[in-house]
Amino acid sequence: MRVQFVIWPAPAHIYPLAPLAWALKAAGHEVVIASHPGGAETIASMGITPVAVCDADSMPVPMGPGRAYTEERADLARITEGLALDPDDPDNEHWDVFTQYYLPAQWDFAPYKGDPNEPMPFMDGLVEFTKAWKPDLVIWDACVPGGAVAAKVAGAAHARWWTAPDVFCRSIDKFKEATSRPGAPALDNPAVETVRAVAERFGVEIDDELLWGQWTINSQPQEVGPEVSANVVPMRWVPYSSQSVMPDWMYPVPERPRVAVSLGLSERAFMEGGWDHIPVLLEALSGLDVEVVATLDQQQLAAVTQIPDNVRVLDFVPLDQLIPTCSLLIHHGGIGTVMPAILNSVPQLLVDFIGHSIRASTSGAERLARSRYSLGPALARYTLANGAGLVLNVAEPDAAVMREQIRRVLEEPVFKQAAVRLRKEIQAVPGPAEYVRILEQLTIDHQR
Repeated sequence: MRVQFVIWPAPAHIYPLAPLAWALKAAGHEVVIASHPGGAETIASMGITPVAVCDADSMPVPMGPGRAYTEERADLARITEGLALDPDDPDNEHWDVFTQYYLPAQWDFAPYKGDPNEPMPFMDGLVEFTKAWKPDLVIWDACVPGGAVAAKVAGAAHARWWTAPDVFCRSIDKFKEATSRPGAPALDNPAVETVRAVAERFGVEIDDELLWGQWTINSQPQEVGPEVSANVVPMRWVPYSSQSVMPDWMYPVPERPRVAVSLGLSERAFMEGGWDHIPVLLEALSGLDVEVVATLDQQQLAAVTQIPDNVRVLDFVPLDQLIPTCSLLIHHGGIGTVMPAILNSVPQLLVDFIGHSIRASTSGAERLARSRYSLGPALARYTLANGAGLVLNVAEPDAAVMREQIRRVLEEPVFKQAAVRLRKEIQAVPGPAEYVRILEQLTIDHQR
């Protein structure tokens, strides 16, 4: 069959597709990834055919959450006020992330409360290509809701793709719940208003299937949640990132424990400060008989006056190369770091980036649970709740306290045992190769 992915043009969205795209190709299926030209080079580097459906200069700059969208955000603020969500309701966090971060990413491709007759170069190109290529299945990024419209126009089966907590569907489930109560205010559904102009342009009916796909593919652990009304058919996460030649120091693995420190590529871009804890963390590691591999850039190292002798600093190393050689991972909580650690039974220390404003008496786990940092806390809570790690408090950095936490996770067998147990649970979910058969059957069941 022919399978067309529609993806938001950023490596964090593109790379997770690679294992499934390869599995489909290995099974004899044709695969392309349609996106903005800005993602073409990354897609091609994975060995998958990119399709640029518009000109590079035909889209807004900057793309995604970085755009102001002043009027749209003001309308969402009015809707948020009307919902009057309880500040202690966990769905309040989901709503914040959905409305402040992901909806603006969708608006680049599907204008909020837009005119169906206004220019939509990406959607016009996407629909034109999809109709011409005639895929059997379209798998579309949740941040590009117009992918479902293109699939409907072309008569293809379609599935929504996401690799993190589904704040999209959960937020609208909550919206429907709140607005259906007696006396509730009449408010516009932001998911519907985001896709309406695109749907009307191409004569497609808006229903739950258009919003959430005929099914949803999500490779995060289901236990992470939240529960959603969408039809989720889970697939196991398989790590993938851009590759480089394996360093000669990677093997043989040293006899003393190897500790990886990875604080996130995206965080480097979005956090201009907040790295003052790094010198203290390196000091803590310097007092242990371990080998440290730290992926840190110049911004993160700005306050470091001396690199300890047992610390190797690199700007980047593929985690799928590094993590299997490690006894501990110290990191920021993103799915691209949590999952490789789980799949390799590596215990974790989760850096509490966002605990700086929380009082000192609050425990690390509570700080993560109460934080507003989009997706990290959900995966962090999952790791902590299953006993596979601890929180490393960087709000009040203390080298002795950090050193003791690192020592505990390295030496106390309970953390390794929990990490092994998590790996077994994750491996029970079908991986990409097994998932191809599932996709084949679902496509047959849902094609028009």
